[in-house]
Amino acid sequence: MKSTVLGDRYELIEKIGEGGMSSVYKAHCRTLDRMVAVKILKDELLNDAGFVGKFNTEALAAAQLSHPNIVNIFDVGQQDDIYYIVMEYVEGKTLKELIEEEAPLGLEKAIDIAIMICDGIHHAHTKGIIHRDIKPYNILITRDGMVKVADFGIAQAISKKTITFGGDIVGSVHYIAPEQAKGEAISPATDIYSLGCVLYEMVTAQMPFDAESPITVALKHIHDKPAEPKSINTQIPDSLQNIILKAMEKNPVNRFTNAEQMRDALLEIHSSKFVNYSRKHASGKTMVIPALDDEGSTVGKRKLRSPNIVLAIIAILGLLGGVFYTLGSNFFPDEIAVPDIVGLSIKEADLELSKYNLDMTVIAREASDEYGKDIVIYQDPVKGLKVKEGREIKVKISTGSELFKVPSVVGLTAGDAEINLRNEGFVIGSTEKIFDDKYAENFVISQKPEAGSRVKRGSRVNLMISKGKTPEKIAMPNLLGLSLEEASKKLGENNLILGEVKHQDSSEYYLDQVMAQGVQADVLVDQQSTIDLTISKGPGPVAATKNIEFKLPSDMEYYRVQIKLRDSKGERQVYNENHRGSENVYVAVNYFGAGVAEILLNGNSKPYKTFKL
Repeated sequence: MKSTVLGDRYELIEKIGEGGMSSVYKAHCRTLDRMVAVKILKDELLNDAGFVGKFNTEALAAAQLSHPNIVNIFDVGQQDDIYYIVMEYVEGKTLKELIEEEAPLGLEKAIDIAIMICDGIHHAHTKGIIHRDIKPYNILITRDGMVKVADFGIAQAISKKTITFGGDIVGSVHYIAPEQAKGEAISPATDIYSLGCVLYEMVTAQMPFDAESPITVALKHIHDKPAEPKSINTQIPDSLQNIILKAMEKNPVNRFTNAEQMRDALLEIHSSKFVNYSRKHASGKTMVIPALDDEGSTVGKRKLRSPNIVLAIIAILGLLGGVFYTLGSNFFPDEIAVPDIVGLSIKEADLELSKYNLDMTVIAREASDEYGKDIVIYQDPVKGLKVKEGREIKVKISTGSELFKVPSVVGLTAGDAEINLRNEGFVIGSTEKIFDDKYAENFVISQKPEAGSRVKRGSRVNLMISKGKTPEKIAMPNLLGLSLEEASKKLGENNLILGEVKHQDSSEYYLDQVMAQGVQADVLVDQQSTIDLTISKGPGPVAATKNIEFKLPSDMEYYRVQIKLRDSKGERQVYNENHRGSENVYVAVNYFGAGVAEILLNGNSKPYKTFKL
């Protein structure tokens, strides 16, 4: 079977991936003799000429990016009905695959990955390009551990289409920024929010927000605070938790100023908690801290002469030998592994430490939802650490829980839910109403905080309430050419609502005719949807003439030929004559604006021929 070659250059070898927007193939570039990845857009996107144009523009812009942490775009092309982009071929796996295999990731690995993502997106931001769809599926990790951000061009173009929370958008909605979910303007801070969600998932093995409905997930991004990562994974230090939560602030101005600032914050944690890691140089570049040489010296230090070194060593060894002989083991007390006393009562902990000749000092008493009153909730040094006898072990003691369990109100009516919450000492917070196919109208779909959570008495509980089943969708009627009154009436007949009405000049439609509608004809929309209209201010189209030529069939001796015309002036009959069978008919048709001429024979309602004007 003959292989497919695109652009007389890229020979497709095998399909290596598929998403909602495209299919990815491994290919061989004949010109440069190297392997590349070719991403081909799916057919459903090609029907939108506006999208194709935007895709080409954005992909070409993204092709200007060149960075080790970005999957570089080499080429953009079209062959017949195939639109494709040629990218760097990356051997490895997606971050999503790594998370599914290992999550929660080790803190060092997670921070490493996040730092490299920051480097990649910051480079793009400095070039004026925002990714708009940062998620683990779009992060590739090579076999040698290099992180590469993919799909800059496609994410840019897709984001300019109407977002619907269904199908392939479901995978993205778990990482969508609040301003994206609300349809507001985006900025580099949008990518930073999504990266915060990705880092959250890496270190907790959970996405910040999840629900059965993608719309519910999007609303949670807008209104809810995520659970603190440390409440899921206690190994997460406060400094890392603060970075994640800052990146995920609802208001973009409260996030990091840019991706480089977030990267520096992550580097600070890494350099303080993990050894042999690169530190930020004054110039902004990274430099690896070199190891000492074999002699433990640094350049510029004067070396001792060999005879002096020998004499100094002999003297020191003699001194140490004498001291050790005199003092013996009393000079070096025994080292002891600190026992685990977290979870023990004060008395039990003190008794346990005394077995090892260790002292206990209470440094604080704090409320704890996990441990009862007078129980040790924290110790320093931690268990297993080697210390000298007589070492002071600092502890924090629980004063008991000050939190109360939130009752479940999901499945109750809004009124019953409010009564139950008030009886338990809580109050109703914000309420959202959405369509839901599971719960009847006015029943609670979800709550925040969730049932079983422990919070302070008097806290607000936010509810999401059902508006009933999702209305069946209807086909959008064609309103073009109608008057505003006619269009409004037709919308009402289809259970749709007239929205904003604008007026602008038109050379295609006459004064007061509908020249554009917010949703194209035949597109399925929800009942009670609001439809915006644009009304023509004129002057309208000028008359044009087109010659129509067609041959009649030979089945009958005579045919009555009618021509019906639909254009900017409406629908009308412009021709009605008899002709012999097999005759060639020539008719000049006058029309206004775009239109259609239909040829009808012998009164038949089905057109014999149709001509676009």
